[in-house]
Amino acid sequence: MHNKTFRKSLVGLAVIGALGLTACGGGGSGSGATGGNLTSGVITGFGSVFVNGVEYETNGADILVNGVAADESALEVGMVVKLRGNANGASGNALSIEYNDELQGIVQQNDYATNGTLTVMGLTIRVDNTTVFESQVASITGFDAIQTGNIVEVSGYRLDANTIQATLVEVKKAAHNGDEIEVKGAISNLTASTFQVGSLVVDYSGVSSTPATSLSDGLFVEVKSIQGIDSATGNLIASQIELASEGDTDIDGNEGEEVEISGPIGLNPTLSGFTLNGTPVVISSNTEFEHGSASAIAEGVQVKVEGTINANGELVAKDISFNEGSETELQGILEAVDSAAGTITIMGQTIHVGATTLLKDDSSNAVRYFGLDDLASGDRLEVSFYKDDVSGQLMAVKLQREDSGTDKLDGTLESVSGTTLVVGGVTVDVSAITSALPTVGTKVEIRGSYDSGTGQFIATTLSLG
Repeated sequence: MHNKTFRKSLVGLAVIGALGLTACGGGGSGSGATGGNLTSGVITGFGSVFVNGVEYETNGADILVNGVAADESALEVGMVVKLRGNANGASGNALSIEYNDELQGIVQQNDYATNGTLTVMGLTIRVDNTTVFESQVASITGFDAIQTGNIVEVSGYRLDANTIQATLVEVKKAAHNGDEIEVKGAISNLTASTFQVGSLVVDYSGVSSTPATSLSDGLFVEVKSIQGIDSATGNLIASQIELASEGDTDIDGNEGEEVEISGPIGLNPTLSGFTLNGTPVVISSNTEFEHGSASAIAEGVQVKVEGTINANGELVAKDISFNEGSETELQGILEAVDSAAGTITIMGQTIHVGATTLLKDDSSNAVRYFGLDDLASGDRLEVSFYKDDVSGQLMAVKLQREDSGTDKLDGTLESVSGTTLVVGGVTVDVSAITSALPTVGTKVEIRGSYDSGTGQFIATTLSLG
């Protein structure tokens, strides 16, 4: 058993009480458990498995990872999973957990430094400061170091058929070496021998059989390849084509089934509905809103939707809860931790850590069942957080421990007074900056060092975020 007491349940974005966490990593036959409710969301931690702020014990759960039976050790923080289970408030029991990556393929372009995106196998992969980075290639240590030709696995949320908001990007290999790679997307520009997935042309002339449903534009498919991308044509040489998610991107719930899913709202939302990780969400006159209203619906806004699947496979929303986005990122030294209160202090800011906070240990002595009780003053952390409009508290979205790094502030400029700025509540001394200072409301990235004696961040560089 792994006993943890570091997390707090967040209800209405307020910290209301401690959880006693008990669980062991479960394995499974992959037979597909039945019953329970269906939920979909990102894994934010272990100690059992945390999804959508609920702690699910995994003893006896059937676990599938990319279609293969596995145990809990194969799951990673940042993976988006479908989970069937029974929950009572902040805790529950998982019957089955299923993870399928969105793609595993060749990087074609890295625009992370300029606009926070990668192009992988024709798809646009959006990366932000809550996306988890992993690498099995020692020389590739961050998103900016990913190279054209690298093989990456991506988990995340579909904003549309060919755009993914990444929750996890893992560099698997430096280059393609004949292992199977795969991409999922919607067919466009179909001909007798080729079609497109996003910007990638797929040559399927050598595929002996295609899905039972005839290929057609708009069909959502998974394309597998052994040969990879042809260097002469730039086309992906398909070895196998399958229907993905029964030909579309929704959650595949049953009519009348109660479902809870979370993630960013997809592209082109309206006041009557939107997509959430490919699932059509219908807003009715009976839909209730929490922490916002229908006017807050917009592309990329993080929400949790509870409702029922109708005959058309749509999720008819009963409740839509808006989550605050990550506004500020701090990289620095932990000054204090209070496991009982569920808080950390970094750069003079007290930040609340809860059941929805994504926790990851990237230190050399990494702890899988990682929590506040594993932290000590002097640890180096990277923390993304937002300020709750109701309580005024700072709420952590992601907390990551690292071995080394430099102090950094990344957020919105809150005030300017002479050579003093405020970002994320931290006072910044910019007297060493010779360039013109940006205006209030501008996103900035500031590097330097935090002086705990004066409580100021001493800036050495400042750039627009």
